[in-house]
Amino acid sequence: MVSELQGFFSKNVTIILQLLIILVLAIIVVRLINHTSKNIERRIIDKRIDPGQQSRLKTLLRAGTGTLNVIAVVLAILMGLLVVGIDIAPLLASVGVAGLALSLGAQTLIKDYIGGIIILFENQFNVGDDIEVGSVIGTVEHIELRATYVRDVQGRLFIIPNGEVRILSNNSRDWRNALVDLNLPFGTDFARAIETLQQAAQQAAEDETLKPVLLDTPRIQGWTSMNDWSVQVRLSAKTVAGKQIVAAIALRRLALQALNEAGIQLAVPPNVARG
Repeated sequence: MVSELQGFFSKNVTIILQLLIILVLAIIVVRLINHTSKNIERRIIDKRIDPGQQSRLKTLLRAGTGTLNVIAVVLAILMGLLVVGIDIAPLLASVGVAGLALSLGAQTLIKDYIGGIIILFENQFNVGDDIEVGSVIGTVEHIELRATYVRDVQGRLFIIPNGEVRILSNNSRDWRNALVDLNLPFGTDFARAIETLQQAAQQAAEDETLKPVLLDTPRIQGWTSMNDWSVQVRLSAKTVAGKQIVAAIALRRLALQALNEAGIQLAVPPNVARG
């Protein structure tokens, strides 16, 4: 038995050495990839960049690291097969057919991963952004290559496959409009009402609590609609993204206070008035 092993090793020493070299090189390459990935991730953390962007970069880094590791292992296996004299052409053909069948059966999964890569590369949204995808409205808690995790105001966690993100509204980018609609009776002195609301808008622009979120002085857009019991006037304010609700609440409070001080009442729907 020992002599047989010695004979085998003596005949195949070159092949064994080549296989060992391929194995060692594969291990070195994988460790180098992982070491480089950890260094890059450490630099991302040290730079103290935006948490959302940091999460996006980490996700891309993990995906890239995993892909490179798989490529290194596959190449090492193919080189090993060549060394031992196995023709890999039929194997590659079989793998190609199997890969095609797998891709056809996993089209949805592949679409999700491709969608995730596009979302991350284009920086469509980050962790912490308020987004709207279809009927889901909420805050992004986590982004993976396959899916995005969004939690709504009720605390429900939605897992949205990235391949389903076709039409997206990002409510945390650039700026938003805070809108306040008020209904006034037909008998109102509209000129006086407009003047009163303009004063309220100016007061809002000078309010110290609102200044950080306002990007412009609130405006009176005029009469936007009417029905059989009132005329609607709209106030709008350009705000920092994500702060439109805060601005709308403050603007509505100041507008109602100004109208009340001027003796101008809001219209009440007939069914409410009768009640």
